[in-house]
Amino acid sequence: MPSEQPRRAPRRFGPFELISKLGQGGMSTVYKARDMRSSAVVAIKIASHLVVNDRYLSRRFELEYDLAHPLEHPCLVKVFENGKEDKIPYMVMECMDGPSVAQLLKERGALSEKEALDVALAIADALAYLHGKQIIHRDVKPANILLDAHGAAKLADLGLVKNLESLSKLTRSNLGLGTLQFVSPEQFDDARTADARSDIYSLAATLYVMLTGEYPFGKGGMAAMVTRKMRNDFEAPSKKAAHLPAHVDQAIRAGLDADRAKRPATAKQFADMLRGGVAKPAASTPTPAPTKSADPAPTPKAASVKKGGKERRGGMRYSVEVAANCRAIVAAAGKRWPGWIIDVSTSGLCLNCQRRFEIGSILEVSLNLGGDDNTITLVGKIRWAAATDKKSWLHGCEFTRPISEDDMNTIVAEYMDQTKLK
Repeated sequence: MPSEQPRRAPRRFGPFELISKLGQGGMSTVYKARDMRSSAVVAIKIASHLVVNDRYLSRRFELEYDLAHPLEHPCLVKVFENGKEDKIPYMVMECMDGPSVAQLLKERGALSEKEALDVALAIADALAYLHGKQIIHRDVKPANILLDAHGAAKLADLGLVKNLESLSKLTRSNLGLGTLQFVSPEQFDDARTADARSDIYSLAATLYVMLTGEYPFGKGGMAAMVTRKMRNDFEAPSKKAAHLPAHVDQAIRAGLDADRAKRPATAKQFADMLRGGVAKPAASTPTPAPTKSADPAPTPKAASVKKGGKERRGGMRYSVEVAANCRAIVAAAGKRWPGWIIDVSTSGLCLNCQRRFEIGSILEVSLNLGGDDNTITLVGKIRWAAATDKKSWLHGCEFTRPISEDDMNTIVAEYMDQTKLK
């Protein structure tokens, strides 16, 4: 008879006992935890060390709490408190008993019409509340919709929120924040143009997936997907979900219109359409007016050639925020260092790391796509290195063997799908 294995002592983080990991993203890890002060079970989001060492990311983490903590709505995951433990920021939230909609879809493929509409109407109500407070979520998707033990839905993860009344410039120009399959086309051009109708677009795309089990615009690279979105190139959900009521079909198609003036003007109007109470959305009033026109299909920036021949990437370069680790490949492979991939193309990447590697060195960069057995390793030659004002180094790496467009899109889409709270 095998001997009983010793039980591992619970992990502690400040006044919290960490029970299990709920999810992980580039900026943070979320744990189910017990507050030892009250014995309450909560979810605690702990910032990564990369957030601690990055002023921009630290401020974004703080902004999420500042905006989320005062909010009170039955369809929003409640944020209780925040703090720091050994200089590491954390945030304490309501712990949901059920799965995310993304997990449910992975198990079942699609939801029943009643289940999908119940979820969509609850999230529309939450969005109406947020928009009434001049807050745009910007990352509505199945992974950010959590269910309780009774199946009631709540919207989570305000990490990409935009406060229309704030003067903060934390949204970087020309950075398409959000998730590839669910984000509105105007956000690919400049995330600062997001307004209430951008959230409605994402909710319509989420409802499409819940009802059909398929993405409205399929899969593939960013440029191709944006083009399909700008052309309204998708099949009506009623062609994939039998017996879908005409008013639900019309609401989803209106919500997914590339021209946001043709989308429902408010989340309430979208909900009314789903209930069959509105036949056609009224002309919407921009809130706020976009800073750029979205007439042509926006495409990712092509890599520029830097003076002095430092960088020669000619493929499309994608802005990302991907946690990774790296090491120099020498006679005996060196120590691994944590890093942050800030852009990637088929021919190379740019890595932020606290250690400087020599130009000409061969660097091994590893990133995890979720799960212990799903790690990707990329190998590149360092073409240039530059110091930042944050006591770290940027490294421009050219892959020793270029990756395919499909492989790169898989990496980009996987990390755009990640959520800090699952």
